[in-house]
This record gives sequence, C-alpha cells and structure tokens, in this order.
Amino acid sequence: MRRASVAAGLGGGLIAAALLAAPLAEALSGLWSARQTRADLMASLTATPEPVRPIVDPGLAIAAGNRASALRNLAARVRTRAAAAGVLVEALAPGASQTGVVTLRVRLSGQEKAVIAMLDGVERGTPLIRFRSWSVSALADGGVRVEGEMVAAWR
Repeated sequence: MRRASVAAGLGGGLIAAALLAAPLAEALSGLWSARQTRADLMASLTATPEPVRPIVDPGLAIAAGNRASALRNLAARVRTRAAAAGVLVEALAPGASQTGVVTLRVRLSGQEKAVIAMLDGVERGTPLIRFRSWSVSALADGGVRVEGEMVAAWR
C-alpha cells in the first residue's frame, strides 16, 4: 500500500465520521430520552398510589359496606321522610352510579306544601343527599309530582 492511498482512506473516513456525527448525536439523545421516560414510568408504576380522598366529609356520607347496601339505605331514608310528611312514593329505582356515589330515580307526589317540606328536609339533613336532576308537574287534585334523580355519597 502506498501512503497516498492510506491518506485518502483516512481522509475519507474522517469526512464520513464528520457527516455521521450529527445523526449519531441525535440518535444517542433519543435513546437517552427513551431510557429516561422508561425509568420515570417504572418509578410511577412501583410508587405507592396516593390515598383516595373522599368526595365528601365522612360524616356526610352514607355508611354502608357496599353499593347495594348504600342504595337500600338511601331508598329507606326517602321512604321514611315521605311517610312522615304524607308524601306518596310512586317509584324508586336505582340509577347509574359512579364510584363512591349512589343514584336513585324517584317519583313522588302529594300536596305541594308537603312535598316541598319533605324535599327540603331531605336535602338539608344528613347524610348529604341532592337532586342531580328533577322536574315538577301539577296534578289534577291540586297536588304536585316530582320526578328526578337523587344522589348521595357512600363510604
């Protein structure tokens, strides 16, 4: 081999290395970023989850062991309040519930004052029970009918 061919080979190699330096740096940067992302994800998977905060103060939630028990408890409270106020419970049915919340579809009827007093007592009392949606319609005998969805938190 001659010196000229060795020098040409070395020169060509240096030029090729210079041209490949930018893509190599970019590839190494992407590899480092992917490894860092993987390490962060693994750390988040192995970390203990944050404790779930209740949606209401525990004193305001229905104390029940499961969703069905909480729903029965809510229905019993509505029936008890309605009976005490002289309001007719026409229908009670479970609604679509979320985690920690039970939903009860209700249809109540009676004299206007009695229905309003009953609903006021339910919403002001404990546990915390609210209407998600409701509608009121007049009845022929001077009474009213309330239909809607009641929601309550349970623990």
